[in-house]
Amino acid sequence: MAKRLIATVLLLALGASVAIGVGIWVERYERSSTLEVAFSRLHLFHDLRQTALEDYLNSMASDVRAASENPHVVEAMEKINFAWRTYGPDARKFLSRLYSEENPAPPGQKHRLTDAGDGSYYSRYHRDFHVWARRFLKHFGYYDAFLINPRGDIVYSVTKESDFTTSLKTGPYRKSPLGEVFRRAMADPSAPIDFSDFASYAPSGGDSAAFAGHAILKDSNVIGVFAVQIAAEPLNDLMHFTAGMGATGETYLVGADGLMRSQSRFIPTPTLLKTKVDNASVRDGIAGNSGAHVVDDYRGVPVLSVYAPINFGGQSWILLAEIDQAEVLERHSPWTAILAGGIAGLLAMGFALFLWYLTRRQAESLED
Repeated sequence: MAKRLIATVLLLALGASVAIGVGIWVERYERSSTLEVAFSRLHLFHDLRQTALEDYLNSMASDVRAASENPHVVEAMEKINFAWRTYGPDARKFLSRLYSEENPAPPGQKHRLTDAGDGSYYSRYHRDFHVWARRFLKHFGYYDAFLINPRGDIVYSVTKESDFTTSLKTGPYRKSPLGEVFRRAMADPSAPIDFSDFASYAPSGGDSAAFAGHAILKDSNVIGVFAVQIAAEPLNDLMHFTAGMGATGETYLVGADGLMRSQSRFIPTPTLLKTKVDNASVRDGIAGNSGAHVVDDYRGVPVLSVYAPINFGGQSWILLAEIDQAEVLERHSPWTAILAGGIAGLLAMGFALFLWYLTRRQAESLED
């Protein structure tokens, strides 16, 4: 009788073990399947954002290149640079006073002045070009536009901030991203576009800005550079389009220094050039790789992360699409595994009891 009892207990223990094993296997399988499906969706969202970003950047490149080849811009570059030279060594001082210091428009509205009214060649040519340049900015959404002569003088600017009339070779902004774009455009006039990374730009109050530029040619000779200043907002709007990505899904950009190049969807304070992201996704992206990981993001939250490098106009960024792991796993319920384990346990216990019953009946028959 004792042997039969021991056997029954062992069978019950075996049934419980089977139940636990089945439950664990089902749990792991369902968790893996849930993450796999989520990663597939995240890859799709990443691809869509990458396509939209590349379309935006290519459209910007087309805007700037077409403008640099526009006969109106070529003519303005020639005429305004000629007018600049008529002032001799006093050009910076005189034009800065005329269009910035004595400009009657309030700060941030200096573009309202079309003609300083001094009857000069510069004011005449400025009036003719300024109307076109303002329409260009309004239509394409750029912050500022510049004409820069081959010597690096900013001979024209729409907004007339403190960079107007300065030299990008010897002046205070020679090491700025605008200075970088000017030098690259002059060095390689045939480049499709020269694009700077985002950086704090002092003339615009320290706001983050990027620049794009292209050489202006006449009869195959470089006569200047046309450049635009790009605000961060259009890029942020592009990254913040997260329809279908859930409550915690987002896409954002990171530079080669690990700092964000767009604004976080979740942090109200500025993150562009402020927030560092250091995890396997960013490190792999900086190395030129694409892929997917589960990592802790810049908030310290575990996320599913899909990443790929983006190279454009001489700059390299990493585009990331992410969603909180907790949100993904909310869709995965452990009750399925528990139910499967419970059913397996009940079947094992039932089988053990059935064997015990048969053994007992056999023993009773022998006693009779």
